[in-house]
Amino acid sequence: MKKEDFKQKTHELLDELKEFIQNLEQKADEIADDAREEYHEQLNNLKGIRDNLTAKLEQYEGISDTKWDVIKESAGDFFDSVTDAWKKSFSKVTEAFKKE
Repeated sequence: MKKEDFKQKTHELLDELKEFIQNLEQKADEIADDAREEYHEQLNNLKGIRDNLTAKLEQYEGISDTKWDVIKESAGDFFDSVTDAWKKSFSKVTEAFKKE
């Protein structure tokens, strides 16, 4: 993965995640009482993913091109793991809505 591709994909994912979190926060009061705790847990999980992604993006943006060549595989692995975690948390939050 090229450095610019990584940055672009990460920014896109981060923007999508931020928007999703904002929407969830607005709907938090609509969740049934029995699902509210799990909903907030998953929302906090998504916020952790967002914060981790933001920190890594800042870290990777400051890396020189020569260092990028050394870590690009781990950056790609990181991006894949964040994407997987985001999808899992999204599914769990969606399940919380179904419990209404």
